[in-house]
Amino acid sequence: MKFLFFSFLLNLIFIFLFQKLISLSFRKKLLPLPFLKNEFILTQHETADFLDIILLNLDAGKNIYQSFENATKFTINPIIKKSAKEALTRYSVGCSFITALQKSTGKKNNPFYDEIIENIIISLKLGTSLQKNLTELSKNMRTQANLKLDEMTAQAPVKMVFPLVFFIFPVIFILLSSGSIQDLIRSLRF
Repeated sequence: MKFLFFSFLLNLIFIFLFQKLISLSFRKKLLPLPFLKNEFILTQHETADFLDIILLNLDAGKNIYQSFENATKFTINPIIKKSAKEALTRYSVGCSFITALQKSTGKKNNPFYDEIIENIIISLKLGTSLQKNLTELSKNMRTQANLKLDEMTAQAPVKMVFPLVFFIFPVIFILLSSGSIQDLIRSLRF
């Protein structure tokens, strides 16, 4: 019975310490790698949403400048909003729209935003259909983000094996076998 109590107490102490370690790592960002993957996927979805807003406005009959301006107003991602506002400000000051878009990219921004801008510039320069180009880009971005999510989902069971084997299964084994161990000890005393 004492063994069961001590193992339970050690597990509680471990859980408490692990919880403190995780909370400290979130505050000080000591564990950036797995969480950056989630942020990366989120950024990719937000950029695809920005692109979809541009497409909706283009479908409504607005030109690319008006579509880009409306998408800037309604986007959630602050990095995209900042870069897009910079491009709109440059355009309103007197730059051409293509030059304003080019100058808003490549400053360690969102790489997906840069891809959108590249596609817009190429479509405007070559005279190809902007809607078809951006629709394909949106589909590709969403597909890539969903593939990353599927990859992370597939890795989850592998990551759960260590805690299960070393922390949860021993406690379950102790709880289940404690009754038979007590019976064995009682029978050995007589």
